[in-house]
Amino acid sequence: MKTPNYSDSLGRVNDLLLVEDNPADIRFVEEAINNSSLDVTVHSVSTSAAGVDFIHQRGEYSDALEPDLVFLDWNLQRTTGREVLTAIEDDCSHIPIVILTGSKAKLETDHLPSTKAELMKEKPTDPDGYIEIICSIAPSQ
Repeated sequence: MKTPNYSDSLGRVNDLLLVEDNPADIRFVEEAINNSSLDVTVHSVSTSAAGVDFIHQRGEYSDALEPDLVFLDWNLQRTTGREVLTAIEDDCSHIPIVILTGSKAKLETDHLPSTKAELMKEKPTDPDGYIEIICSIAPSQ
């Protein structure tokens, strides 16, 4: 999947939603952002239901800011990233979603259920990898 250029429509990424159930991966992304020159606030949730609620700004997330970018773990426990995509695809087409997976084989075999996800990437193994993804989506960073 090629990386779209969002520089005109997206502008800067100020709020990043991370839908991830692994606390170590959450900490890794937060540290990567905090140690970079980016001024990005990371909001993290650990379930697909919480991710959908956050994006739709309902329940405990009714006061949440709409994210400029979503990092979505494709292999959430008890559910999948596919369920998140299906639940939000009609309402949030303007928010870029980057699917992250720890399995290189998943990248090669899974087919996206829609065009909602903009990019499918193997989870970076170093902090700069996350920064590079953000900058590829919003080059003005």
